[in-house]
Amino acid sequence: MIAATFLLASLATACLPAEGERITARDLSPAGAVFAALPPETSFGYAPAPGAKRIFRAVELQRLAAPHDLSLDPGALVCVARLTEPLTPERLLASMRVSLADPAARIELVEFTRFSAPRGEIEFPPSGLRRPPARDPGAAVLWQGFVRYDGRRRFPLWAKVKITVNSTRVVADRDIRAGTVIEAGQVRMETSEGFPASEPIATLIEEVVGRVVRRAVVAGSPIALKLVQQAKAVERGEPVRVEASSGSATVGMVGRAVTSGSIGDTVVVRNLNSGKSFAARVDRKGAVVVRGDKGEGK
Repeated sequence: MIAATFLLASLATACLPAEGERITARDLSPAGAVFAALPPETSFGYAPAPGAKRIFRAVELQRLAAPHDLSLDPGALVCVARLTEPLTPERLLASMRVSLADPAARIELVEFTRFSAPRGEIEFPPSGLRRPPARDPGAAVLWQGFVRYDGRRRFPLWAKVKITVNSTRVVADRDIRAGTVIEAGQVRMETSEGFPASEPIATLIEEVVGRVVRRAVVAGSPIALKLVQQAKAVERGEPVRVEASSGSATVGMVGRAVTSGSIGDTVVVRNLNSGKSFAARVDRKGAVVVRGDKGEGK
């Protein structure tokens, strides 16, 4: 039996640091040789949350160390706190740059949380970044992040930042009505400097020309990719050319589209003679194809 007598008189300043999710004999070894003699990974339960402390009494330590036989002074106490470290601007900025995915972005760190944080990976997700007001696009904004530690646990962080990025984007050269197929003369390329866009913006003319804009776009506004969709090659109610094939045989006919679709979509077509409907794949403007046994009347 190993005997030890110890008393941490000032629990506020003498807490032992625990680095991991669990407190181990390795963490407690500075309190006495009795712990150093145990297998290093012997568990004494979960570590406290960052900023909190856990105080053990002798009877609890003896119970947690079973089946190892510890002999402790009945009045012994030991304090354990989660190991934390100060945050540095360099680490915060590095995480922000990863999140922005723009090495050339200019980030000014105006202020940030001064609490020490547990060791882990710092993350500043795009969803935590506020946008500046329209009247003051260069204003500092709040960016909420966290330190990921112990697997899925998160320690919240915040920072106030000013961000400027250079971007080349597609903007409307004139007002474009909703439902319009965008033509080359309606858009232009523009290079701008300012706060990063909150959603993916078209950066190539080819990404928008020939596509339908879902919502009206005001002249001078960037065109978000979510606002455009592929134009319908087949419109509901219109006649369509149907090409049905099986093996080397191909039969052509004219049907009427029951549903609309873009190239590659599956639509429903009605046989004008029999009145039966069947599924077909949109092949090109005004034409659909049916393969194998998926033809008329199915």
